[in-house]
Amino acid sequence: MVEVVEMNWNSTRRSFDWYSFILGVLFVIAAIIAFVDPTSSLLAIVVIFGVLALIKGIYEVWFHADVQSLLGRSPIWLLVMGIVDIVIGAFLMLHLGIGMHLLPYFFASWFIVDSAMGLLTVGLLQSFDKRYYWWSVALDVLGLILGIMLLFRPLVAAMALSSLIGIYFLIYGAYHIMRAF
Repeated sequence: MVEVVEMNWNSTRRSFDWYSFILGVLFVIAAIIAFVDPTSSLLAIVVIFGVLALIKGIYEVWFHADVQSLLGRSPIWLLVMGIVDIVIGAFLMLHLGIGMHLLPYFFASWFIVDSAMGLLTVGLLQSFDKRYYWWSVALDVLGLILGIMLLFRPLVAAMALSSLIGIYFLIYGAYHIMRAF
């Protein structure tokens, strides 16, 4: 007789995830900065984006190993996303002027790819926690919509970039803070 073991997200989680919590707080701080002074220079946004992309990439590479040990298989897409985020962050930090002109396209690509990957893999969460699953679906759909809007309207996106960035950073920060618990 084969025994079916149902996994429970709370029973498979270890302790409080400080790294995810700190990453979430940093994203929330970046969101507040974007909301307080929406006319701030794109240069500051490029620097913040570059640093956050580096941190996010490092986190994804680390989380890849954690997921691999938990599931027993390698989620290569998570490792690839981490490396892509590290490369984007490093490029922006080294080429601030180019980054200012390409920022709407970087954000559009980041939103679209990150949200699409989230939607493609969200099924893994359904067996763990239904609320977390639906929050992830909602946040990924919102990120996908924002990414498509940024991609097809770069001039409009450039004018409203601080607010859009603030919204995304706030959502992503809340997501990581929620993930920490």
